Amino acid sequence: MTAPRLDVRGLLRRVAALLPWRRGRTATVTLPEADDVERERLRDLAALLCELGSELLRAGERTAEVERVLRDISARYGMRARCFVVPTGLFVRVGGGPDGRGGELDFAPVEGPALRLDQVQTLHSLVDRMRGEAMPFADVRRALRAEREQPERFSPAATVLGYVLLTVGLGVMRHATVAAVVGYAVLGAGVGLLRLFGDRLPAARTALPVVAAILVTTVSLRWAGPLLHEVPTVLYVPPLIAFLPGAALTLGAIELATGAALSGIARLAGAVNVLLLLALGILVGTELVRPRPRGGPPSETLGAWAPWVGVLLLGLGFLLYFSAPPRVAGWLLGALLLERFVQSAATDLAGSTFGAFAAGMLLPPMAGWIERRSRTPDQVVFLPCFWLLVPGAVGLTSVSELIVERGTAGLSNLVETVITVAAIALGVLVGAGLQRRPRLLVGEPAIGEPAPSGGSHEPSGGSQEPSGDRQDPGSVAHPIGGP
Repeated sequence: MTAPRLDVRGLLRRVAALLPWRRGRTATVTLPEADDVERERLRDLAALLCELGSELLRAGERTAEVERVLRDISARYGMRARCFVVPTGLFVRVGGGPDGRGGELDFAPVEGPALRLDQVQTLHSLVDRMRGEAMPFADVRRALRAEREQPERFSPAATVLGYVLLTVGLGVMRHATVAAVVGYAVLGAGVGLLRLFGDRLPAARTALPVVAAILVTTVSLRWAGPLLHEVPTVLYVPPLIAFLPGAALTLGAIELATGAALSGIARLAGAVNVLLLLALGILVGTELVRPRPRGGPPSETLGAWAPWVGVLLLGLGFLLYFSAPPRVAGWLLGALLLERFVQSAATDLAGSTFGAFAAGMLLPPMAGWIERRSRTPDQVVFLPCFWLLVPGAVGLTSVSELIVERGTAGLSNLVETVITVAAIALGVLVGAGLQRRPRLLVGEPAIGEPAPSGGSHEPSGGSQEPSGDRQDPGSVAHPIGGP
């Protein structure tokens, strides 16, 4: 029997593979330099989209709209983006495959007060540019910094005057007498000065609604009866217009209806918290001062023209207090008057709930039409029109009646407020469904063309590829480079 031959070479290879230095060399993976550069660019893009999304949330945009904008802009840079957006912050993942794996993730909180209308216009102009071309990251950051540092368009005196006009406009739409107008103007000037002082002190913003409500309530109870011959309760709400969370209530209901439950609950919770703070201030004011009897008969109510004048005053107050660009004045006043007309006509036809629904349904197509004709961002029209529908004013009245008077009237008014908010939200959703907005997607490169490297150039137009993210109702998807 022949003895087996010894495989010396194979034995030496096995021994060499067990050596520590050999194991270390085979386990080492060196990434090419291009991959490091690409990852750094993905990090920069994710951070930039987070910064932009934070500014859009400060501008009052819906979370679904912020997600759509960020996905579009990321596609313009040749990258997929997956976003998780809530009113207080957002996560953005850039790059990776359609399944969401890979790429770079970043987060940004939403800090600072809400943007003024001139800042909203500047921000939306930047968004339009970024949708049209892949701007250098440094240019985008400079534009965002300039938007944040943009000075107020009007002086402090004009800002306080704008707040007075806001107060008188809302008050005249609710209760119009000559004496009440005087009370609105005086209280509006006081709260306007208080807000001007509070905006300079960020630490005082939390307590500002309570302090303002106490001030308005005590002054109304002390002097409204003997001097103005008015019931003090009619003067409570209009001077607190800037604190009323009407837009937050409506946007929260819209978020819930569209499936963004976390964002909707957050907005509604914040709005209810503001209402409770204002009602607490009214309660403290009623405990500090007792109402004095009227010194004479009540004033006569002004004519049917007064609410329409109130709409114009509300629009002018918005222009001054929120530093709106002067060229949008005509469009804004026209939009407010049309909203008021549709709401009034629909209310006379089928009740207040249908009036709120009709006014909400008109808002998206009207704002989109104004945006196309005047280059004015639709958000500049959305925000004032939300205030015109005043669900926040009705909500504060009902909450204050529940806390202060502890009567059943407050409960019925609160239920009416909930129904009104739901009707406005449903109308806005129906109106938004009538619009068709294009959407940018990352397409596969055409045959024979190189795949985009994610640089400053645009990716080549190719076949559409589903991104895996949900689309907004009524939106049209097309790849970059298409018509």
